[in-house]
Formats: sequence, structure tokens, C-alpha cells
Amino acid sequence: MTTENFIGFSSAGYSNGNTATIKVVGNTTTQSSLTPGQKYFVQQDGTLGLTADSPSVEAGIALTSTSLLIKG
Repeated sequence: MTTENFIGFSSAGYSNGNTATIKVVGNTTTQSSLTPGQKYFVQQDGTLGLTADSPSVEAGIALTSTSLLIKG
């Protein structure tokens, strides 16, 4: 993953060859255990964290404990 290839979050799990729906910048995605108002970063393992990994890829800002506004 790089800062250039992160565009958003898939709406479900998909296997190779399937068409995926991706929620992109300015959209919201459903997550869990978020702290409203906090900035979240995508970690190398695909999870979200409060600290930047290397490379630093900002995921977005938590609106609620289950909703993230995607930065992309």
C-alpha cells in the first residue's frame, strides 16, 4: 500500500475476479470502536489506527463510533 493507491474502503469482502464496490473520498464507511473526532490511518495489515504507519496513509476522521468520513 502507498499513499497513491489508497482510494477508499470496500463495502464487503471480495475474492479475485469479482467486481467490488468501493466507498471513496467524502463518503462514509462503517467501522467499529472509533473515537469521534479522531484522525485514523490505514495500517500495513489493513486495519485502522490512531498513529501513522510507514508509509503514512490517512483513512479519515471518525464522525461517530461506527462511522468514518473517508479522506482518501
